[in-house]
Amino acid sequence: MEGQNHPLYSIDRNNMDRLLSKEIPGDEDLIDLARLAMRYEDFPGAEDLKIDMIKILKIWGFSKEELHKRTREIW
Repeated sequence: MEGQNHPLYSIDRNNMDRLLSKEIPGDEDLIDLARLAMRYEDFPGAEDLKIDMIKILKIWGFSKEELHKRTREIW
C-alpha cells in the first residue's frame, strides 16, 4: 500500500533539508523538528521525512523523548 500525500509535504521537505544541514540546533530548530515529528508520527506516508527525522536526531544526539522534553522546556 502506498502512503498518502500530506498537503504540507513540500514545505516540510524544505524544512527537513534545512534541519539536515544543521550540526548544532538552535531552539527554533528543535521546535521545528518536534512539530514535524508530531505531524508525521501516525501519518500513512512521507517515509522519506520520517527517515530523515531519525537521521537528524542521531546527528544532534537526541532521542525522540529527549527532543520533546527539551521543546517543553523551551515553551
